[in-house]
Amino acid sequence: MILSGGGARASFHIGAARYLYDVVGIAPTKILGTSAGSIVAAMLAQSLDPAVQSGELHELERLWLGMTATSDMFAEQAWFTNLRGQLEGLGGLLGAPPDDTEPVVAGDADDPREVVKRVLDTDPSRDMALSPTDMWQLAGSLLRVGRVGAGLATSVRGAERAASAYRPGPIVHRLLFESTFRSSRVNNSGVELRLATVDLDSGELRFMRQDGVMVDRDDHPIDDMPYDIALGVWASCSIPGVFRPVKLGSGVYVDGGVRENLPIEMAVKHLGVTKPYVVVAQPPGLAPDDFAAKDMVSVLLRVASITLDETFQDEVEWARAAGACVIEPHIDVHDAGTVEPALLRINRDYGWTRAAEEVTGAPSSLRDVNEAICQTRCDWAELIHPKVPLGGVSKPEAVKPKPKQVSALKAQLRALLAQADDTLLPPGHETWADELV
Repeated sequence: MILSGGGARASFHIGAARYLYDVVGIAPTKILGTSAGSIVAAMLAQSLDPAVQSGELHELERLWLGMTATSDMFAEQAWFTNLRGQLEGLGGLLGAPPDDTEPVVAGDADDPREVVKRVLDTDPSRDMALSPTDMWQLAGSLLRVGRVGAGLATSVRGAERAASAYRPGPIVHRLLFESTFRSSRVNNSGVELRLATVDLDSGELRFMRQDGVMVDRDDHPIDDMPYDIALGVWASCSIPGVFRPVKLGSGVYVDGGVRENLPIEMAVKHLGVTKPYVVVAQPPGLAPDDFAAKDMVSVLLRVASITLDETFQDEVEWARAAGACVIEPHIDVHDAGTVEPALLRINRDYGWTRAAEEVTGAPSSLRDVNEAICQTRCDWAELIHPKVPLGGVSKPEAVKPKPKQVSALKAQLRALLAQADDTLLPPGHETWADELV
């Protein structure tokens, strides 16, 4: 099984895998993942027994769907929070800070799990003390913004030290220290695991094996030094600029999606996978936009997104050519940085349905009905909690939609469910219309 990156969209992975385990009865012996997919992969790789793997999947589902806010995944570094506060007087250019998150308790022992726990909570941008010389050099170019100059200087220096805008939120702590995950179980399970990451120094694609050893894209060991699997997961998820790079030995590592968001080539060419199940968390293409009046930075970012999307689509087509069963969404239920409970559940259900459609070869007529069902549920969720991208202005509390709107969506959803094939929908779909309140 090969799992792509996707951030919070791992909810789609969970739903698709639920169908593959609960209905198809898969028993994967080789599991690969990139970024968010590496979280799912590592959880599943703790046992060769498919029943145990399914149990670990349910544990991950419980934790993932237990998130309630974006800050559960993306906890702001202190410098970025400070910057938000400073810019409130300049029109709130970066919006308001997210909800506070519970602290991660740092450990002092040399045990690898304690090392990971300590590093996760390290925020070098906190409690900054600038010398007069530092302040003069940093604030000199910022005086034109008036009295906020000193505060912005602190943020700039914090950004230099932190090397990221966010640090992993409480979900990482829960996964590593409050769940059933143990790196030692991965090492001894008999499952072949590969977690994709990129060495920032060399620019090369690297993978962490189930024994913690780093290998190159041809599956040759870089050295014989084993690292904790939790560090490999963290490295694979370290989105540049969002999370700090992870140092492993002499290398500094970032998100594997920088080079390969879907590690299908490693699975087929080097691990001998002959029947791959591929789960892709994001739909192909980009949302249309109008760039006629956009600034240079927006244009450059858009071009980078286009390039990454093209590479990703090539990887998906490579998987299909290799005979993979590819399970991918057509609707973007939520983006990589959005954590909203209703959307997480909808995306989990959508993953289950898309897996069922691909495995059974469902006709296009039924697929169209299922897409309409998913879209109707998304429309309801948008009424309750309007979507806001990571770093955007915090959304308001849940709003109560007008009764007529809810009645119309309920009627539409009931009509669609009546047309659907129940075997293509997850357990509990019978109550979806009643959940619209």
